[in-house]
Amino acid sequence: MLKHKYLLALFAAILYLSAGQSSAPAFAASDTPALASARAEAKAEAATLLQKGDANAAYDLYMRLLRESPEDDEISLGLARAAAGANRWHQSVMAYEVLIEKHPREAALYSELARVYMLADDREAAERSLAVMRSLDGQTTAADTGLALDDMERRYNRLQIHGKIRAGILYDSNANMGPKSEEMRLGDFPLPIKIPGAKEKETFGAYLGADLDLGYRIYQDSPWWIVGDVRAFWRGNANDDLRDLHSQESQWGRASAGVRHLTSKSLFDLRFKAEIFDYELYQNVSAIGPEATFLYALTPSVHLITRGGIDHREYSRDRHRNGTYGWAGEYLRLFFGSDNHEFMAGLRYLGAAADKTDYSYNGYEASAGFVFKLPYGFELGPNISFTQEFYKGPATVLETKDREDKRLRVGTLLTYRIDEAWSLELNYQYTNNDSKSNLYEYDQHLVTTGVAWSF
Repeated sequence: MLKHKYLLALFAAILYLSAGQSSAPAFAASDTPALASARAEAKAEAATLLQKGDANAAYDLYMRLLRESPEDDEISLGLARAAAGANRWHQSVMAYEVLIEKHPREAALYSELARVYMLADDREAAERSLAVMRSLDGQTTAADTGLALDDMERRYNRLQIHGKIRAGILYDSNANMGPKSEEMRLGDFPLPIKIPGAKEKETFGAYLGADLDLGYRIYQDSPWWIVGDVRAFWRGNANDDLRDLHSQESQWGRASAGVRHLTSKSLFDLRFKAEIFDYELYQNVSAIGPEATFLYALTPSVHLITRGGIDHREYSRDRHRNGTYGWAGEYLRLFFGSDNHEFMAGLRYLGAAADKTDYSYNGYEASAGFVFKLPYGFELGPNISFTQEFYKGPATVLETKDREDKRLRVGTLLTYRIDEAWSLELNYQYTNNDSKSNLYEYDQHLVTTGVAWSF
């Protein structure tokens, strides 16, 4: 008993000196009802700050509480967890060691201390803590803790690599996004115009995709990361009629690199990307430019997300469309329910300044979607979006009114998670594009189903 009192005194002194001469709370150590109530309210406030993800503020408050009540285990435990959340590994370790000195048979304390050691990049110390935990709980095996440490090591490694490979089959009712007929009326021209090959073409097909995301933390407890991604997608269509339109096969690729600043309450990601979309190595669209994301967590369950990007595009067979394209949007994301379901909705501005004014436009897109976590490993993700684009010229030389498109998309994604790595995916999407030009009016039903492997 005397030993842990000395440890508490030494610990409080070290923390006091390391945190600076901050003011103590307005209550002393005596246990009058008013002061006890004030202390309880301060502990509740610190716990709330920690739950909301504001570990630094929680740490400061727990520090002040510790100086007044160094024997309070609730304060010591809160301080240990807040210090870990604030990347103060050594202070967290000291707090846990004080608690373990008082409660040497509390297995959960050794488990939490092992996590802090892993965050501090000290696997040997983590292994020692988990060995003690195993001897106390009598259930966990060395293999279990070894797997847990491996998982933590991957999670807390400064180099993070994640990805997904997916493949499957598809049905597309309108692969070329064409109108109902090759004959249509354009503008005020008195007779129907026939445009060979314009009519919608349905097809079955197959797809293959791969995503790779990389992140490298500049140093162990730094909020700064170097980030990048590489993505590729291939699609092949079975309908031979699409060969005449040079769209029986298509490829898309992307690569980016940038920086990310990540804290317990915010994320800022800025990267420079290059993309190319190609049809049968015959015609392609390339884009290059910056994109950015800023996320702020109002609470752990309520996030505000600001996103935007701008790029220069080059069209290999339609130079008039070359120019600068951009967008910027604001989104709200909510997590709710015991299973942590997700809802996200937002609005974004769209704009383009093409070399030929007729292809320039302004517009907006409103979108909303859910992710429901269902029993037996299923997830359901219904979504809807509405886009309106106002062009600065007519769609064809036969039309006098500026082109205007309204596009509605409704769909859902059903995922079945076989295990942590493998999943089955079934996706449906309906698109209706209503335009002032009959050439750009179309309906499309797209169904894809396949398997995905994540790593």
